[in-house]
Amino acid sequence: MNPIMKILLGGVATAALAGWLNYGPHQFGANCAAGTTSVAPSSDAPATVAAVADCQAKVNAAIAGKTINFSSGGANIAADSQPLIDAIATDLKDCAGTSVEVQGHTDASGGDAANLRLSEARAAAVVAALTAKGVTADKISAKGFGETVPLDPANTPAAYAQNRRIEFKVAASSAAPAAAGQ
Repeated sequence: MNPIMKILLGGVATAALAGWLNYGPHQFGANCAAGTTSVAPSSDAPATVAAVADCQAKVNAAIAGKTINFSSGGANIAADSQPLIDAIATDLKDCAGTSVEVQGHTDASGGDAANLRLSEARAAAVVAALTAKGVTADKISAKGFGETVPLDPANTPAAYAQNRRIEFKVAASSAAPAAAGQ
């Protein structure tokens, strides 16, 4: 067969295949022409700015006026904090497309290195408790700050109590920020 015939036959075959794909029994091209896709949206898609704010508001409401308590100088979550862990887990499971950083903080008593380790251990304990309650592990992380971010810098028992805390920072799960209203 001469080269021109091969090119023509190849072009006809390509056109026939494209026509069948676009307009055949599956009509793959119909979705493209309509600007739609037959793929369901992924639950891993990043949340919108509004959804992130809503999730953060739910978690903030759950922890408002409450504290996750730990054993003194340790990272074991106290039994009286389990209902709070349950409430936070319920809220986080409903926050599709988000990631959450559990942030541990300590007071200024003790050494810097020990406080950092303790805050990391406490944040990790909260992450473990939340994943045990069904929050997906790839959605949540732990970070300790030790005594470096106090709410009250005073050296009083009341300030120390306020500075020993766990905070939750909700963000869109993707590295790219989600646009408002998307």
